[in-house]
Amino acid sequence: MNPLFACHMFKYTRHTVLPPLLSLLLLSKVHAAAPASSPPASTDLICHTALASECYPTIFQPTKRFQRIHDDQSIPPGLHIRMNLVTGLKEARLNVPEPLGTHHADLVIIDDLQPPPSIEAGEPATEIPELQDQSDPDGGIERGPYYPAVLDAEESSLFFSSIAILHSTTALSTIDLPALAALQDLAHSIHWGVALTRDTAVCQNLVSAVDPRSAASAEVRSAAALLLGTAIHSNPDALDALLSGPYSSEAGMAPVANVLAALKDPGQKDIMLKTRTVFLLSQLCQNTEQLRIFVHSEGLTTLFALFEPEKTTLDDGKDRFRAKAANFIYDRILSSLSSANGLVSQPGSESSGLGNNQAIEKGLEPWCDAFAKALRKYKSVRMSGKKLSLAADAAYESIKVVNHALREENIQLRICGNKPDL
Repeated sequence: MNPLFACHMFKYTRHTVLPPLLSLLLLSKVHAAAPASSPPASTDLICHTALASECYPTIFQPTKRFQRIHDDQSIPPGLHIRMNLVTGLKEARLNVPEPLGTHHADLVIIDDLQPPPSIEAGEPATEIPELQDQSDPDGGIERGPYYPAVLDAEESSLFFSSIAILHSTTALSTIDLPALAALQDLAHSIHWGVALTRDTAVCQNLVSAVDPRSAASAEVRSAAALLLGTAIHSNPDALDALLSGPYSSEAGMAPVANVLAALKDPGQKDIMLKTRTVFLLSQLCQNTEQLRIFVHSEGLTTLFALFEPEKTTLDDGKDRFRAKAANFIYDRILSSLSSANGLVSQPGSESSGLGNNQAIEKGLEPWCDAFAKALRKYKSVRMSGKKLSLAADAAYESIKVVNHALREENIQLRICGNKPDL
């Protein structure tokens, strides 16, 4: 037997003489008759050298033409696999049906390979290296940057086209609202949240739009605040990327101070903008330093003035704002009181820290009556037989939780003193 077929990995099935014009001996297996779609690309890369251009995906990424399979790559099932007997390299492509009448000189079946390990979607890539074409080891074919694909091609296209729109302007306007909305939908994903916040030019535009001196409309400022808040929500890598960016606001403020200035803007009456700005504030204050700046800047007093306890009315916009404010105090402020880290200065920090949390306790005192009065209003509506709207019901539940925490869970701090629950 020809020694080329002696390898135990293959099962011999048929042997004929190759036509003399063929320069390659091909060993192939067709796993399925129908074309296979390209499987999701791996977010991991294999790098044997320090050169990013020599990296390749952990899981082989097929196209309609044959490409080399590296020995340490995982191979998805359902591909057309062959071996080049001249070079000794395995190659594969998508399983595209061949024209009728195509003859194969030698067919050798390769044992089925185990399916590749599943890749958890949503993992952000740590870097975006340039990847050399798998079928072109000499780098002769020009390629763009390699973006690890964790989402489908349609989402990738939407993300980068929307990013390009925001890159084309130095000041956001209503023309950019569709792009902002598209990115906001994608930013719920950890991967796209990180990708967005690593783009310094886009984030500069968003930060500038939130700035109180921005000429953008309330609708645009609101969309910018929502997009930034969504991108960093429960996404530590995205939050770190945003806070490490070289951004500057019109007023030259830190991110949280800039957001507080936007909340203090006397000319801005749009309740949705205020609500979304509080949402962004809450996400920024996941960072201890930003929370410390908020407290030192009398942020609780600023928020209290907008809560307007003396003007408690049932209004969907106002109810949503009250719910966001109550959630912020519970999630960020009260949790910091019971946190092991609290708001004590960290090593290397320029901040003096709060030590005994007196600034927080003082800032929370007026909220005791405010929450009690708001609950009383909502309860009176319920007792009258009227049904609360979804927004009012959400506000009632959020305020009830934080009110209980102030009076019961933190009673040792005596934040509310002996004030009765109205």
